[in-house]
Amino acid sequence: MKTLFTTPRLDFFCCNELLLKPSNANFITRILTTNTATFLPDDWQTKPDSNEALHWLKERLIQSDIFVALPRNELSKTLQALRSPPLGLFIMHIEQDTAHIGYLIHEQFWHQGYGTELLAGSIEYLRDNILVKTIYAGVDPNNVGSIRALEKCSFTQEGLRNKDTNAFYKLQL
Repeated sequence: MKTLFTTPRLDFFCCNELLLKPSNANFITRILTTNTATFLPDDWQTKPDSNEALHWLKERLIQSDIFVALPRNELSKTLQALRSPPLGLFIMHIEQDTAHIGYLIHEQFWHQGYGTELLAGSIEYLRDNILVKTIYAGVDPNNVGSIRALEKCSFTQEGLRNKDTNAFYKLQL
């Protein structure tokens, strides 16, 4: 399994490639704890049971690409098997030269700078490999940690959505 890109503390992999070993789906979906998934869309709120994890992830991958972030050198290269839930996920949907993104960090890694590192590394990857010009991120105004990470990565607030409370942030590359 080839690493997609790295940051000082993280290795990133394509979720699709990790799913070549179906048992990895169970580990990937374990990141969706109640606290971790609180600010995600409704269809991400319920963690799938282990029998449906692979199907659930494949359904998410129809609409978006997902990068799985692991602590450096955590993936067993010989077995290509996950031994624990990922540190984080980066979710993106590309439309022409615009990316719509979301991300989450496993709660055991909160308040350690991983959100900013995951976001900064993913932005650099998008800039260098996908050639997007604009990135949008929706965030719940109560998610102070995520807002702080977006602002550290030079996103600016664009406004609130009419029907719900999500704030939208924009980064022009």
